[in-house]
Amino acid sequence: MAERQTFIIHTFTMASDLNEDRIRLHAVDPAGQFQAIFLTRRLADRFVPVLAERAEKAVSGPIPGDLVLSIEQERLRMERDSNPQPPVEAVPDALPWLCTTIHMSDNPQGGVQIDFTDERSIDAYLGLDEQSLRAMLDVFLITYRNLGWSEDAFPDWVRSRGEAQPVQRGALN
Repeated sequence: MAERQTFIIHTFTMASDLNEDRIRLHAVDPAGQFQAIFLTRRLADRFVPVLAERAEKAVSGPIPGDLVLSIEQERLRMERDSNPQPPVEAVPDALPWLCTTIHMSDNPQGGVQIDFTDERSIDAYLGLDEQSLRAMLDVFLITYRNLGWSEDAFPDWVRSRGEAQPVQRGALN
């Protein structure tokens, strides 16, 4: 049996693959190695609510959680618009593979760890703090819109407060 490969995602760009009707993560590790991770709509539709639940779990206090998260989401969007990050460019020799399962667990240092896996030969790990987790939800929303997918998987605080602005194809971080 072949040894499982481990890939630590340092940063990624989420892209809409219209030909495959899938989401593609162009990911790079700290050493500069690239991978292209494909997510099906079915898997993404299951993962997005879990991400949202995790973000909601982090909110407490007397102010309603949806309101707090809506405000935080708008703040995050304004910061992203004023400080754009360069996208991870797709490279032709990046190892493409289909993610079949996503595991999410609490990170002992705070935030979450997400494990994208094909359950056979590769695991790609991504650590996110609470703000990055909400940013990932926003990027998923933009990608869903680019693909013309239903937004039913997203809570109102992600999709209703201010429209997520589409950006140039291939430029999502």
